[in-house]
Amino acid sequence: MTEQAYLVQLDTQVGGTYVPKGTTFQDDKTANWKGVVIAARRGYLVALALTRKRGFARTGADGFAVMVRFPSSGAGPQLQEAINLNRGLSSLLAKKTIKVTDSKVIVSWLFPFTKPKPEYVMSLLEVLLEEVSRYAPAFNGNCEDCGTEETHKITLLDGVPGYYCLSCQMRVTADKRREAEEYKAKKANYALGIVAGILAATIAGTAWGEAVAALEIGSDKWYRQALYGHMLVTFLIGWAVCRAVFAGMGKRDRVGQLMVVVLTLAAKWWGDVLYYTYLIADARHVSFTKGLVVEVLQNFFHYKLLDGMSVTVFGFDLAISAMLPWTRWGRLPTFEPVFQTVNPDGSLTQTKALRLRTS
Repeated sequence: MTEQAYLVQLDTQVGGTYVPKGTTFQDDKTANWKGVVIAARRGYLVALALTRKRGFARTGADGFAVMVRFPSSGAGPQLQEAINLNRGLSSLLAKKTIKVTDSKVIVSWLFPFTKPKPEYVMSLLEVLLEEVSRYAPAFNGNCEDCGTEETHKITLLDGVPGYYCLSCQMRVTADKRREAEEYKAKKANYALGIVAGILAATIAGTAWGEAVAALEIGSDKWYRQALYGHMLVTFLIGWAVCRAVFAGMGKRDRVGQLMVVVLTLAAKWWGDVLYYTYLIADARHVSFTKGLVVEVLQNFFHYKLLDGMSVTVFGFDLAISAMLPWTRWGRLPTFEPVFQTVNPDGSLTQTKALRLRTS
């Protein structure tokens, strides 16, 4: 059975709407797979979806997630404790990740080969709804934000189902606009960002150079063959530089992103300089000296582009550094309250939410 056919079958059993473009469980680590099933059940909102860990091969689904949503309240801690103490529910939720907040419960798990049977999913959902109903209120037909305007259409706020009237959607959008404008007007401390970034780049780059030299010198294998190692190291260096630069600046902007790219590349290549210096010192049977470092710096690109593997590593250094502004630790903050109405046919209609982004 295909993923889409499986979700359609679940949709029939839960009595909801299959939304092929739904992104309820999507974040930096997880992606929805073939959409989401959304339903109103026993006064609560329910979402069911196949999920996938980002970065894995895109062949078949490898996870499942269930969400039960209720109006925001202070029931979260009490509900979490009740789930932990309920032996029957704990047994059913064994080997599953459970996340409880003041407005929702999410249960997710991985499966190696076979998708969970719809009957099992429905059984888990009913038990979960029963437990939620003991501590959290159900929706009452009104907007969950203002509590006064009658609202029956399910609306997704950044992918998560809820009930929001038009007035509250416009108010949230206006609040986000003000937040975006305030953030944009905030002054960045570029001097401190540069100092912090250079410090992080120096430490990270030096650690890389010393580590790869210790692993490689005498074996002539690791550095030249472990391409994935280079990719991972560049990401890790980029993460450290991002944290340092943006913490020093006090905000994120395009200038800071450019600093991150340049300093990450500089850190990675500084580590390579140290590695080449150790390698040459070993080959010549001489000591590691500043003069030898200067010699390597003068001939750096000759060593860096020496053969096909070196050129490939060089290309990945450039590509991964350039990708950092699009990673979760390097991208600009977004102010995008995206409201979408769920239509009976499973399509989505964007409402009054405006896409707001700092520039």
